[in-house]
Amino acid sequence: MSAQDTFWDPFEARIQPAVNAQKDRVKPMLPASFKKLEVPLFLLAVPGFLLAIFSDSLRPVGFVLVTIGMAGGFAIDHLTGASKDRLNRLRAAADELGFRFRSKIPDIRMQKIRAQIPEVFKLRVGGSIPLVIESEMWGTAENGTPLWVGLGAHSSTALFGGPKQNTVPAGAGAQGNVLMMIAAYRLDRDTSVRLVLMPENLSAVGPLDRDLKTESIAFNNAFNIRVTEREDQGRLDRLSVEMLQVLTPALQTTLLDLADRYAARVIIDRDSVFFAGFRNLQTLDDATLHAFVQEAVGNFSEASVSFKHYAE
Repeated sequence: MSAQDTFWDPFEARIQPAVNAQKDRVKPMLPASFKKLEVPLFLLAVPGFLLAIFSDSLRPVGFVLVTIGMAGGFAIDHLTGASKDRLNRLRAAADELGFRFRSKIPDIRMQKIRAQIPEVFKLRVGGSIPLVIESEMWGTAENGTPLWVGLGAHSSTALFGGPKQNTVPAGAGAQGNVLMMIAAYRLDRDTSVRLVLMPENLSAVGPLDRDLKTESIAFNNAFNIRVTEREDQGRLDRLSVEMLQVLTPALQTTLLDLADRYAARVIIDRDSVFFAGFRNLQTLDDATLHAFVQEAVGNFSEASVSFKHYAE
């Protein structure tokens, strides 16, 4: 793969990404053992928030606690070299897949990504956590599908059990990473619909459960289904029919599996499909991280085959 290669991209059609060269690791200013202080420091910010909001006399103390807790936690992440280590692990995982890797997404490009798929970056109380990506890669899956992948790796702790999607390998410790991923590919046809599937909101019960429905109770319980149309707002009835044509029984089975593995959310934006999700890896082991990235890329590319069968 040469430096001049161009790749399919869901936001710019074709792209020739300028990649960040990997730098030699500089000895961190603090040993890795200081990572244990992250959680106590972040927890220090909680009473600080309460004092800043509810106490006039102790408000300055609250601001100090918030500043020390938040700034201290992020500083330790940086000074122990943890953030650079995570990016280097992601780069190594991309290299194993034969993908082109860029460690930092430019701000202007990040604005494009958020504008096209805003739903995956928003908090839905009782429904889904927002995803945060910081790097990206381009390549071709084993089945020949060109893929764009956005990746994020963020420190996690076993103190509170972490998110539901949890991987606890043998010998796992208290420290780990929450790995977030968005994978996209292009269909061979325009579905003429923008379909958004998000994890179902826990408060959506009875009359409050007002999203679109398929014939599958399991699928309806797992996903909140919305059709958004950018051009013809008066076509909602027809869009519902088109939604059911896209969500074939075979595809629903595939998406339910992704929902169990990654708390998956899916956006079909006419001729582009985005899969997104996360996994909490309660380990810093490189092999486990690489295996997760490879597994997720494989699962998302396999799901693309279901869409292609529909498109054909």
